Amino acid sequence: MQTPTTTPPIVLFYGIAGLIPFFAAPVATLLWPDFRWQFNEALLWWSAIILSFLGGARWGAAVQAAAPAPRLIGLAMLPSIAGWLILLVEAKYRVAQFGLFAAALLVHLVWDMAGRGLPGWYGRLRMLLTAGAITALGWQAVLQG
Repeated sequence: MQTPTTTPPIVLFYGIAGLIPFFAAPVATLLWPDFRWQFNEALLWWSAIILSFLGGARWGAAVQAAAPAPRLIGLAMLPSIAGWLILLVEAKYRVAQFGLFAAALLVHLVWDMAGRGLPGWYGRLRMLLTAGAITALGWQAVLQG
């Protein structure tokens, strides 16, 4: 039987699977550098999707309360807005975009580590997944030349 501090295997599986698109971009850029622009776009869009997903997870946790805290509901909307704004940055600032997404993921990790009402295993899972995502974003930034 699982304890509340053990990450459910299905959650771990899908969490790690979510890293595949992060690492696909730098690997593909190494293999097919002529298509770097497309791989950059794919990674940036995936990063925005994941930020929205994380905000949605916090929103979903917050609405479990009988009277959801308005501040928490509002804060849970910020990752989606941040991701959208980062996507609007001009293409000539690609390295900055990768850095901004890495920073946003890191800020969200800090929030998740300090958050109440989340399973005991959630923070450790987020640390693993955030480290993977930030590594891939940094790797792609380095490949910009």
